[in-house]
Amino acid sequence: MSRRHFVVTDPTQRKCGIVASSYKSFLKKCREKFKLKEEIIIALEDKTEVDDEYFEFLSNGTRLFIFKAQDFDTADNIHHLASFLQECLKRQPQLHTKVMACLQDEITSKRAAMLLELMAKVMDSSIPLTSKEGHAEWFKGLDTRFKTKEAVMRNSAETRMRGYLDHTKRELLSEQLPADSPQHEAILYFKKELCKTRYNGSYFDRLAPPGENLCDSTGLFQCEGPYNECRCSGLHFINPYASREARIIFSTWNFDHVIEKSRTIIPKLKAALSGPGASSVNLSYFHDLLFCHKSSQGINSDGNLKLVHIACHVKKPHECHCKPEKIFLDKQHDNVDGPCQEQNHQLTRRGVKRARLGSGYYTRSKRMQVLC
Repeated sequence: MSRRHFVVTDPTQRKCGIVASSYKSFLKKCREKFKLKEEIIIALEDKTEVDDEYFEFLSNGTRLFIFKAQDFDTADNIHHLASFLQECLKRQPQLHTKVMACLQDEITSKRAAMLLELMAKVMDSSIPLTSKEGHAEWFKGLDTRFKTKEAVMRNSAETRMRGYLDHTKRELLSEQLPADSPQHEAILYFKKELCKTRYNGSYFDRLAPPGENLCDSTGLFQCEGPYNECRCSGLHFINPYASREARIIFSTWNFDHVIEKSRTIIPKLKAALSGPGASSVNLSYFHDLLFCHKSSQGINSDGNLKLVHIACHVKKPHECHCKPEKIFLDKQHDNVDGPCQEQNHQLTRRGVKRARLGSGYYTRSKRMQVLC
């Protein structure tokens, strides 16, 4: 490596020219010139830290600054490091694909994971853009009716919920049943509740109120880990608002039902609706299990979904079951054919007439026939 000249400023703002061919030699000369004994950090003017690897890429005449280690602002350092990484990506666009690939792999190094998270947040200056006019590339291949990224992402979440509803409907109505059967009423109830939340489209909308969405204000999502773990050991991150490629990759992320939809929830619901206690099945509980995220609060306290990277989506049977005490509103459902007082109140609000004891079915009103 050839010798290069640097203009160096020490913590007291003294300046000096230093010629060095290696990082080790440079540090030694800095200590000698400025009579420094404590630990020091070398950085650019914007506080981007310069280590031995970065030093090799500095050009002749670069201005460098010496900081005492205890005085160096780590948070500011990380911010400027992130800015530096962003500039690297701008100069070498081909790195974008490689970075996105890294974000999909399991990462065991905490240091590397932190770096990848920073890169995911700042690597694309197009992230803040929202309209089709501002970032046309992002919208390629999408329906022309979408004008903003948020509208696309809301539709993505809604589509998943509609898919779960359609699957539930096929399973519950696999046989020919009367239009006023408990199974039909269950589907109508689920659809009505989903209409209230617009099919949970806010889950993917970065502009939705915090707590309603599953990302931060920039659109960054973090994998929530396998169904039986508190967090993602692979530390998967992605921002589908960053680029078309990221948006497509995000489509491979899944909602994992902790209590399984096909193996557990729907069979248990189907059995309950086919039994003598059909009129007192707790539809609200099953709605939450099928369509609500685990972080849901209040009436959705039984949320059951986790957003996960495909590598964290466990396909084998989950050791999780529906809570027996929540399946029916009437705890004496084995001896009572008909809804309890609480269920009667719910049915009245839904516009459903109470069936006579022993009939086993409900009669829908005109209001219940209005579908979303």
